[in-house]
Amino acid sequence: MGKYSTYTSTDFLNEETFIRWRLKSDKEAVKFWENFVKKYPDKQEEVNEAIEIFNHFNFAHEELTLDEIFTIWNNVKHHSEKKRNGGFAILKYAAIFILVFATGALSYYFYSSSQSNEFTIAETTPVNFNEAQVILPGGKSVPLRSKDSEIRYDATGEKVIIDNDTISQQPNQVKSEMNRVIIPYGKSSQLTLSDGTKVWLNAGSQLMYPSVFSSKQREVLLIGEAFFEVVKNETSPFIVRTDQADVEVLGTRFDVSAYPDDKIFQTVLVSGSVSVETRKEGMLGRKDKKVLEPNQMYSLDKQSGVNYVHRVDVEIYTSWKEGMFNCDKQDLNRVVRKLERYYNKKIHIKDPMLGSYKISGKLDLKNDISDVLDVIQAFVPIDWGKQKNGDYFIVKPN
Repeated sequence: MGKYSTYTSTDFLNEETFIRWRLKSDKEAVKFWENFVKKYPDKQEEVNEAIEIFNHFNFAHEELTLDEIFTIWNNVKHHSEKKRNGGFAILKYAAIFILVFATGALSYYFYSSSQSNEFTIAETTPVNFNEAQVILPGGKSVPLRSKDSEIRYDATGEKVIIDNDTISQQPNQVKSEMNRVIIPYGKSSQLTLSDGTKVWLNAGSQLMYPSVFSSKQREVLLIGEAFFEVVKNETSPFIVRTDQADVEVLGTRFDVSAYPDDKIFQTVLVSGSVSVETRKEGMLGRKDKKVLEPNQMYSLDKQSGVNYVHRVDVEIYTSWKEGMFNCDKQDLNRVVRKLERYYNKKIHIKDPMLGSYKISGKLDLKNDISDVLDVIQAFVPIDWGKQKNGDYFIVKPN
């Protein structure tokens, strides 16, 4: 219970048990949060604000463009004080976005019209983010059993091949609703979209996309990391939307890393050309746009807003899709974080000073995690071990 004592209203809305409390769908959650409010009266203001936001989510057919969704989300994250004084219109839309992307309590789909693509919200059952799965239009969930699953859509979007199973969709669903792939830590997936674009999803990632794209543009939403090989179509740009930036291309190969808990947003260009567009502060803030050349990386510090472009060895940032982790003077802290995601194991660095050790070389992620830790130990002065609960730890050598 103590960890919630530092939560903001947004943090509470990101907590699944908090949502279950407000939905009155879980007796244990109701009991827990009622006790929490009594024990931590100093958090009453943040709790009340979260409840007010939640209570304004009492409608079924709000429609927003994707630009509006992400602009609002950035406002919520970076302008909590302004949000308190800005009226309930923004709070209401903020609640939509938070609930959609954090709790899985809602579903969403593109509404195709002659003017634009709209983002429409509809209630459905909560989603288990610890299970690898494809959620098809209509809410049908198909589990992904293998560690490295493969998903393919035909050109019409009406047939989906998941590993070796073929699923048929109704034409009316194909044209109107979104699909979602959820890949938890410890797994990965390869996805072929209806236009032929290939997507490799890294561990701990989600991708939202339509069964078939509109003729004007091709849009997907990414949480986590993915490598894209986009089929070129000069009349229909391909846009990867994240909560920090939008990456737009016509046809190219690139990687986007947009994990919510990372401090840095990154995109690396292997071939072709991409433009990266970030939104500045405020609902009407201007947009900042950078164009990348091959072997360049765009980095954005989420807290400061500082961004820069520089040349890199792209293999370092894309080798994960081949089951390799190519390090080049990376902090042990960051290496460990990537290993935790890939293997779905916790690795505790007991001495914070150890986290600053620089790691260079290739780690074969097809090996067991213990083998990978042995390789790291051979190059860095550390010892490692395994706890009874299955977690791993790294300490100074004796």
